[in-house]
Amino acid sequence: MRGPALTPAALRGLLDATPAAIGCFDERLLAVYANTAFTMATGVQAGRVLQDGPLAAEIRAMTGGTGAPRRVRIAAPHRMPISGTLFALEDGLIGFVLDAGAYEALAQLAEEQSALRRVATFVASDPEPEALFRVVAEEAGRLLHARSAATIRYEGDFALTVGRWADDDLGGFEVGTVVPLTDSDGLTAVVARTREPARIEDYRGVRGFAAELMVKRGYRSAVAAPVVVAGRRVWGLVLVASAGSLGEDAEHRLAGFAELVALSLESTDARAELKASRIRILEAGVTERRRLERNLHDGAQQRLVAIAVQLRVLEKRLGEPDKALALLRSAANELEQALAELRELARGLHPAVLADRGLAAALETLSSRSPLPLRLEGVPEGRLAEPLEAAAYFVVAESLTNAVKHAEATELHVRMATEHGELRVEIRDDGRGGADPTAGNGTGLRGLADRVEALGGRLDLESPLGAGTTVRAALPISQP
Repeated sequence: MRGPALTPAALRGLLDATPAAIGCFDERLLAVYANTAFTMATGVQAGRVLQDGPLAAEIRAMTGGTGAPRRVRIAAPHRMPISGTLFALEDGLIGFVLDAGAYEALAQLAEEQSALRRVATFVASDPEPEALFRVVAEEAGRLLHARSAATIRYEGDFALTVGRWADDDLGGFEVGTVVPLTDSDGLTAVVARTREPARIEDYRGVRGFAAELMVKRGYRSAVAAPVVVAGRRVWGLVLVASAGSLGEDAEHRLAGFAELVALSLESTDARAELKASRIRILEAGVTERRRLERNLHDGAQQRLVAIAVQLRVLEKRLGEPDKALALLRSAANELEQALAELRELARGLHPAVLADRGLAAALETLSSRSPLPLRLEGVPEGRLAEPLEAAAYFVVAESLTNAVKHAEATELHVRMATEHGELRVEIRDDGRGGADPTAGNGTGLRGLADRVEALGGRLDLESPLGAGTTVRAALPISQP
């Protein structure tokens, strides 16, 4: 006795429910059928005409034929190649069945992208560091089907757990746990040493404090990826552990989470430096105003007061020509001194020659007044953007001041060049070296760095003890 036949509707329902990705196309490249798995894997929906591309070309090559099934490998919208088999069916239809492994890989990629997107969204919300470290550990652990995960920071010769997640009662290194980096075979030490992702497949063959704890708590394997901040400093690592084995690509997948931690730390550092820079600029402004007030009070203001007194006395001595003439000459001399002091103050704020004639003329004037021999080389003769000229001038002027006051130098050499869209400035003295770029509480070299960085440039200092000081500035020539 025959049972009920499989109806077309039942067959379609079966195909829709299967995890295998299956699609069917006619000679017009119309998708007459595409199950859910196929749409997820390729982006192709039933009832839509396939756009030109690798898959369309493969289907055209099969159209109208009755040849044997053909294996193909194509690019998918997810930018990950997928492979499968094309079949020539009845009525000129072409069937396409994706390999199960290809679909699984795409599903895994989608899961990974979702986890990274959740972490990236959380990073964008500017969370507290402790919350970020915990979320990263949880998302990484869940994605890699681990039993435990941790975000770990290096502190000198130790590794400190700063974020932790566990999926069961095996436990793990609680937040605040410290592991010495003397465990040379442990993951924390290996990552610190190599700056590369690392794996321990079986802790039972590893010696050290951390390995003993992992075995005692029931873990067998672990994978770690370094958190590298600004492309240079290894800040720490993200680690996942399992009672079994972790996937072959776990290191690669974990690296994405480590990069997001690094991005967040760099953003935090940048905000902190910006805040500190603003504070330094404000403090420098206050200091400069006080200096101007003091210099005006002690210099030009006192002379102007003296002139006023002399003129009042002169008014009373108009009947005594000789005494009146002496008072007039004294007042004129005091006035000339006051004007000279005011010009000197103005020169310190922004030299008139810099605004009127440009950088080359301003540096020539600075050289002519320098107490040290000042050699100039490669200074651009043409005019540059005003902020650029001012920054370059004050880098040289401040370096000269430091060489005179602190370096015990006998000469200064200034070299400039335009390279790769930047004005490069190098000032070298032959003094005693040992300059401290952090000294000055917002003035001096630190203030220059703020000025240069505000223009998108950078300032570097080399000052080995006993070998002179070299200041280098790179300033973008194109200014907004």
